[in-house]
Amino acid sequence: MRFALAAAAMAVVAGTAHAGDSARVFKTLETDHFIIHYWQPLDDVARRVGVVAERAHRVLSPALDHDPADKTLIYITDDTDSANGFASVLPRNAIQLYATAPNGFSELDDYDDWLYGLVAHEYTHILHLDTMEGLPNIYNGIFGKTWAPNQIMPRWIIEGIATYEETKRSAAGRNRGGRFDEIIRVARHGGYDLDLDQVSGAPRIYPRGNAAYVYGSHFLGYVFDRFGDDALRQMSHTAGAYAPPFAVNRQIAKVVGKPFTELYDDWKGYLRDKYGMQEMAAERRGLVTGRALTSSGEANLLAHYTADGKELYWLQYDGYTLPGVRAMPVGADVKSARDVVQIDAMGPYDLLPDGSLVYEQGRLFRSVYGYEDLFRWDAKTKQTIRLTTGRRARDPNVSPDGRRIAYSQNEHSASVLAVMDLAPDAKETIVWRGERYDQVYQPSWSPDGTRIAFSAWRTGGLRDILVVDVATGKIDEITRDRALDIQPEWSPDGSTIYFASDRTGIANIYAFDVAARTTWQVTNVLGGAFQPRTSPDGKRLAFIASVPKGGYDLYELPIERTAWLPARDYVDDRPDPVDVKDDEAVVSKARPYRAFESLAPQSWTLQYDSASRTANIQTGGSDAVGLHGYSLAIGLDDKGQVNVGGSYGYFGWRPAVRFAGARTLLERGGWRVDGVNKRYTEEDWSGTLSVGIPFESRPSSSWTLSFDYDVDWFRLVKAPDGAMALDPNMRTPLVPATDYVQAGIGTRVSFSTVRGTTFGLGSQYGFDGSIGLRIDHPALGATYRNFTVSYAADRLQKLWGKTPVLSMRLVGAIRAGDLIRAGGFGLGAVPAQDVIQAIVNSTRVGASGYLRGYPARTVAGNQYHLLNLEYRQELLQIEHGLKTLPFYLRRVHMALLSDIGTAFDTAFDASRDMRVSVGAALRMDAFFGYFVPGTFEVGWSRGLTDGGVNESWFLLTGSL
Repeated sequence: MRFALAAAAMAVVAGTAHAGDSARVFKTLETDHFIIHYWQPLDDVARRVGVVAERAHRVLSPALDHDPADKTLIYITDDTDSANGFASVLPRNAIQLYATAPNGFSELDDYDDWLYGLVAHEYTHILHLDTMEGLPNIYNGIFGKTWAPNQIMPRWIIEGIATYEETKRSAAGRNRGGRFDEIIRVARHGGYDLDLDQVSGAPRIYPRGNAAYVYGSHFLGYVFDRFGDDALRQMSHTAGAYAPPFAVNRQIAKVVGKPFTELYDDWKGYLRDKYGMQEMAAERRGLVTGRALTSSGEANLLAHYTADGKELYWLQYDGYTLPGVRAMPVGADVKSARDVVQIDAMGPYDLLPDGSLVYEQGRLFRSVYGYEDLFRWDAKTKQTIRLTTGRRARDPNVSPDGRRIAYSQNEHSASVLAVMDLAPDAKETIVWRGERYDQVYQPSWSPDGTRIAFSAWRTGGLRDILVVDVATGKIDEITRDRALDIQPEWSPDGSTIYFASDRTGIANIYAFDVAARTTWQVTNVLGGAFQPRTSPDGKRLAFIASVPKGGYDLYELPIERTAWLPARDYVDDRPDPVDVKDDEAVVSKARPYRAFESLAPQSWTLQYDSASRTANIQTGGSDAVGLHGYSLAIGLDDKGQVNVGGSYGYFGWRPAVRFAGARTLLERGGWRVDGVNKRYTEEDWSGTLSVGIPFESRPSSSWTLSFDYDVDWFRLVKAPDGAMALDPNMRTPLVPATDYVQAGIGTRVSFSTVRGTTFGLGSQYGFDGSIGLRIDHPALGATYRNFTVSYAADRLQKLWGKTPVLSMRLVGAIRAGDLIRAGGFGLGAVPAQDVIQAIVNSTRVGASGYLRGYPARTVAGNQYHLLNLEYRQELLQIEHGLKTLPFYLRRVHMALLSDIGTAFDTAFDASRDMRVSVGAALRMDAFFGYFVPGTFEVGWSRGLTDGGVNESWFLLTGSL
């Protein structure tokens, strides 16, 4: 019980943590419907969020016919260069927003006003998920808000509604953007479009997690356009009042008369006609697709010709191997390619004449901020040199003379065009800065080094190609329209600027004649073409294009100007862009942040464990920005014994600090009266102080260090019957230690280089290891001396083919001291598990860590060592579920197993203490309730040494 209470308390605190920079100064603003928290210097961003949030409320609240009872909390952070937001209604309505706008090549790049679009999407979640009626309202009124029926449905409904509304209530959004349309169109063309069961599950096939947004928004857009916008409101309220979970087909049928299963087939017929017309229009102009250089799909990006024109470099990730830069001879294809370098989390890069790379990569800055910085990889020495630190630098492009770098620099919801010398920590010069929330992407130096072309998002939803004179700052506007014009690239002679544009609804490569100021269409594809790159002699054009199997492949096209088509003018059929005035909503003055205002408990959880016959009541809370978190728990068993526990964590420092304490009554054995083992009751008052220090985190490795101080006061509450009235004729009693204090310090250091791939069987590369030390000593407040060392190490190695991998795991511990009894550690047997209860309660056991093929505690001692060896291989990809039901199967794989273990107290004797087993397991990865992963495992093992048995098991484990 003590362990359960303490673990539950600490887990709640850890789950609310946002470990931060102690120098942050938090502030708060309020509007009529929102409370906005942020840290300085985001004052103007927070005020802008307040204004656009009120606009979102005025527009969306009537559309979904819901007005939340309390103000929604919004927390704005700027500790990452990623663009995202999160919304939750349990236990309170809260939104977290990243201040950063999307990068230059993203499905998010079509927007009128990034902050408005972001808030509109997340606030749609609030209004939708917070819609509750009937029984859910009664339950939540008693236990706090812990049940949201609209949240228990496929992600494509939840995210599809929000993406639909972000588009419906603006002139942009992902449903109008060409990238979502491109994914579905090209997949349908090749027969790779997803079925409803795949969209409802958790597919690994492209576009994976993004399928909920892509397919959900377009499918629901079709439904609401067909049956009227009011269908969304009715669906939200019908589901919010419907207590039985997973009944999404019944709910929508009540509204429109048809289940989703039938509507999805209708939608696919609509897409056949829609995309058929679009493809016919493209084919009438004559398709120009180029020659395919790769065929893996997924990610083949960022082509660069070498300075001598002999090789073509590109970044490849096929989902089975780690991403890396590769090179192929010009005129050949991927069959002749060689590996150049593998760099984790590598972003856009530029290729230097000597084969070195200047690239973007995310790193931790001050151990808190996940910012992008620039690095140089030297082709001769194979060494990496850091060029910037905390600069928030993206999209590097090196000048023709190799002396300077142009890049986009992120600055609190805006970005600017900067130039620096190609040297570590060189000072930057800002070359172009637009209006307050304007953005800069993908700079490209002119061949003479006097100008820089770049893609800019500007106020009014314009995404255009601009050219800036580096010396004077004068701007030449190459395009100005609502099309997405991106990724400029100069021709070697400076006469032409190539770029990608979706001006016809399908993205293609275009060429702008600088002298004549005319625009030509170079490619004409059915999917989408991006990232043009010219060869040094100006005769070849490399680019990427979307492919039916998903992702992008690399293509090449001879540059023949006579074959180019005149570019069609952009036809602006969109509504006017959303224009939210800064003064259209009242926003309060900023005041200091007060954590206590949001610290009150929001909900109560009641649990009953039939095995131990105990009931627990737990509550907890955290403040809006995650500086403080706490948990309280009370447990009651069938004997009326009460246990209490609590924890508190403060996460505003580095390292974060956690406290936990509990009072627990324990029923123990080991008190022997006249040779008979008797049970007694002991009270344990415990306390823990712990800190965790993330030493270093890089894309390919990480170090962590933790410390804790624990104290336990054990007090005898009830001795066994007859223990105090001993007969002289009885055997000598054995009285365990009690009424003492035990205290000590513990520390653990961990290191990891473990990495995996999309389609791999768990992690496939690298090593991780940890070692822990625990010392109890009178100098630390302990009555008795105790000492424990524990360790764990994993080695993973990908083998031949696509999925086979060898996994080796070694764990062990040694302990000694005054209180140590024989047989403290025991090895043997796979633990029993109720698989049905594991599904219901979302509990899992580990897939390894056992000595299989032997009875429980077949070897025991105060020292143990266990080696688990596994050969893993995928057998079958399933990737299907049952329509919209909450069950999805991913794949079947197998493992050949071998366990070698020992445990002993004194000297090691291999013939006595060593155990070896072999076995096999068949595993099937699944998802339950749309969101929760698990792996069914059926296994058999045979112990090969003394005491070995045939053991079989059926488990639900965590997914690899």
